[in-house]
Amino acid sequence: MNNTDTGFRIRERRRALDMTQEDLGKKIGVSKATINKYETGVTLNLRRPTIEKLADALCTSPEYLMGWTSNAVRVHTNNGIIGQNSGTIINKNSERTLSKEEIELLRIYNSLDVKGRIELLMTAMRLEEAQ
Repeated sequence: MNNTDTGFRIRERRRALDMTQEDLGKKIGVSKATINKYETGVTLNLRRPTIEKLADALCTSPEYLMGWTSNAVRVHTNNGIIGQNSGTIINKNSERTLSKEEIELLRIYNSLDVKGRIELLMTAMRLEEAQ
């Protein structure tokens, strides 16, 4: 995988999340111009912390951005329990790609403070019980 391929994956994930280069730059603490350099392959040798920040902001894995897996979004589960130990979605035996709606829900959740996250979870639980 070369820098252009990694850049393509960065751009693809950013667009899937309906983010601008400026939005992504703000999330990881760099300029719009820097994001453009990542996406076009101008910047060589992205460092591990940068790849990890990009993956987190783009709701994907470093492995996907680097081209080591084709799964854009990985979900690991432990009986469907959310955040039991690490605040992540854990699914021990399955991997699947999330829909745009699921990705958007995760993006919103990740943008909230602790109080907002709790409120969102409580609302989701009430909706689930009502069905």
